[in-house]
Amino acid sequence: MAPEFVLGFATGQKVEALRSVQAFHDAGYPKWTKRHAFYANMGGFVLKPRGWCSFPVNAKQILYLVQQRYIDYPTMTEEQVWDKSKADGFQKTLTCLQSGWFIVQTIGRAIDHLPVTTLELTTLSFVFCNLAMYFQWANKPLDVQSSSIIYTDFTIHEILINAGHRASKPYQQTPLDFIDDQTPSWLTEVQPYLRFRRGPQERPLPRFTNDRFPVIGAGPEAIIFFAIDMIYCAIHFIGWNFDFPTPIEKTLWRASSLVMTGCAIILWLCETYQDGHRVGRWRRWHNKLFPESHRIATMSSMEKAEREAVFIPVWELAVMIPVTAIYSLARTYIFVEIFLSQRSLPAGAFETVQWTDFIPHY
Repeated sequence: MAPEFVLGFATGQKVEALRSVQAFHDAGYPKWTKRHAFYANMGGFVLKPRGWCSFPVNAKQILYLVQQRYIDYPTMTEEQVWDKSKADGFQKTLTCLQSGWFIVQTIGRAIDHLPVTTLELTTLSFVFCNLAMYFQWANKPLDVQSSSIIYTDFTIHEILINAGHRASKPYQQTPLDFIDDQTPSWLTEVQPYLRFRRGPQERPLPRFTNDRFPVIGAGPEAIIFFAIDMIYCAIHFIGWNFDFPTPIEKTLWRASSLVMTGCAIILWLCETYQDGHRVGRWRRWHNKLFPESHRIATMSSMEKAEREAVFIPVWELAVMIPVTAIYSLARTYIFVEIFLSQRSLPAGAFETVQWTDFIPHY
């Protein structure tokens, strides 16, 4: 019902993988690839400390352990990582071919001046998002059943003591939360306020829940995701002058298309603005524009500003919650209308494309 949200998760996971690859390369490990990063972030690597139970570690935690010489750099090759994946290349190719054929058929109907139904139009938007999702997850292993165990001769107590004050807080998921606590996620940010069971009860977690909210940032991937999301919303504008059973349904379709696009822009602007505070982008720009104020600012005030730049501030919640609710209402109407409109279709909707008409005749 909402493929754009799945695409957002896929884009966020790809961005995390790219950040991991860059961090490993900067640390002198050029053989670390996106496949390694995806595999690690989905819980493919498990740490087994001395005298303690094993638990999953992600790419950022692995890099820390390697740099601190607690473990050796994982020797698993890119081919070995992919060998654990259950991804079927033939199945993916077949799915892409079927999706491509549907797109060609829809374009053929438009060229042949045949009506395109709202169901076909919505399916077209889903297909577009799914193809983009396949691209973002192209290097992600699928349905990995067994983990790769990383052994260390150090105890968890030694690792935490050596980390100092940063590891003084009790962990919520694994003892290495001081490196990366997997936030923000559904498990840590949402479920504590709900009354149903909060996922795995064991601590440390036996596996990652893979429900981490995407942190796309404001780089090229964010721009690509925004462009894809805008195209996804714009596809619904193709139905602006479609034949609907009643005038009110046509008006609601138009309004829903406008609302979806407007809400997507607002959400993207809010997230881009707040992400600038998270990574200090706006402060760096301010210091470049006003170097005198940068000299006056003390380190303590800068640290205070960084602490105040919480991940999701109240103002962002106050904006995003109602905007998301409005977006969901518009999206729900679009989803319902594609079935309601089937009760009264134009006669041409039942005709098929005559592909022989596209062949030149002499």
